[in-house]
Amino acid sequence: MKLSDLIDKKISKIRFNYTLENEQGVKEFQSQIRLSNKEVILIPNYPDTDYDLLEDYQKNKTSTFQKAKRCGLASRLLFRNRKIVDIHFEYQDNEPQRDGRGILELDNGKYITENYSGLQGLGEINLVVMDKSQFQELANNEVEFRSLKKDILAD
Repeated sequence: MKLSDLIDKKISKIRFNYTLENEQGVKEFQSQIRLSNKEVILIPNYPDTDYDLLEDYQKNKTSTFQKAKRCGLASRLLFRNRKIVDIHFEYQDNEPQRDGRGILELDNGKYITENYSGLQGLGEINLVVMDKSQFQELANNEVEFRSLKKDILAD
């Protein structure tokens, strides 16, 4: 499944893995998204239209979807059976940033991403659910977010 194929897919469930400390002393969080067609992907991290989401999941998952932890009920209600209408990626100086995660825009006006790693004691790592105004606040003079649907696929 290519990155562009993710547009208009529905989310069935999201689960996650949390590692308190890996070999480098970093805590890690990984969201796993099961789509309504039963395929499981990770949140994409780079706007490469040749990027194979299913292959990425097989190579980089920290556990199987069945063994991953469930999100809380309130979060599950926000994204279950919701369609992915766009994916946004961070750019600085007109270059896509490889150290971030894409932000999935859903048909209910919510945006989902993850804070996926961090040093012990510094910052939270978790699933991030935002509304449109919170998403718009992420951009500033140095950072812009580009739409996969509008800016990347239109080229």
